[in-house]
Parts: sequence; C-alpha cells; structure tokens
Amino acid sequence: MRTDFSCGVVPVHTADDGRRRFLLIRHRAGHWGFPKGHPEPGESPAEAAVRELAEETGVTRVELVGEPFEERYAFTSKKGKPVAKTVAYFIGLVGDDAVTVQPEEVQDYAWGDAAQTLERLTFDEGRQLFLRVLEQLNMQPPSDAPTP
Repeated sequence: MRTDFSCGVVPVHTADDGRRRFLLIRHRAGHWGFPKGHPEPGESPAEAAVRELAEETGVTRVELVGEPFEERYAFTSKKGKPVAKTVAYFIGLVGDDAVTVQPEEVQDYAWGDAAQTLERLTFDEGRQLFLRVLEQLNMQPPSDAPTP
C-alpha cells in the first residue's frame, strides 16, 4: 500500500462578539474539509500548512498554535491502488475572515460555528479530528456530536 502525507490548517477566527468560527473549503472533488496539501521539498509541516492555507484560501495572517493533530485514512487512487493517507493539521488562529479561493482546487468555502462545521464536514475522520480540536480549544462539542 502506498503512503501519502499532507499538511493542513483548521482555521479559527474569533469574531468581534467573541464567538469562534471555523473555515471549511469544498474541495474540487466535492467534499468539505479543511485546507491541506503536500509539503514541498525542504518545507516543514508547519510551513507547508501555512502555504497551503494561503494558496487555497488567500488567508495569510495566521498563527499556528499547539502541536499538530493527525488524521489517518485510506482511499483508492484514480489508478485503483490503495493509499494510506496521513494529514498533520495545525490549529490556525486567523486575524481576518476574508477568503479568496483558488478555483483550480476549491469550489466553495464556508465559515461556521462548531455545530455548523461538524455538520458540514463530509468524512467521519474529519469530524473526529474536529472534535479533538474543540477539546484543545476548551470548547464544548455540540450536544448531538458523535463521540470520538
């Protein structure tokens, strides 16, 4: 089985009223998730995550906090080969909620509160990761959230 590694950011914006909102993107393949991509040669995971966030969303003012969270899953490549994927996601505190998507890779984007974000995430692995992020941010998950 081939392995693949990417780096991403769970973007968090605190509005003027103190409420936290989270940014999701709708990838070209149609699923909702957090911005991510492959590191370039010589890039650290944090550098790759920040670059991918800027490329896919135009968000450049971000402060990464804490250690990365790992998401692991398997999928079948376009060539029919199994792939074991690992993504290192960082919590990213963003200073501005303005977004300019990269149309080659991103169909749409949405800011949402914790419940909206949890509901919009396409894959269970992303929901489990997001629940761990909420815990790290000392936020209560929505009352109907699945247990990790």
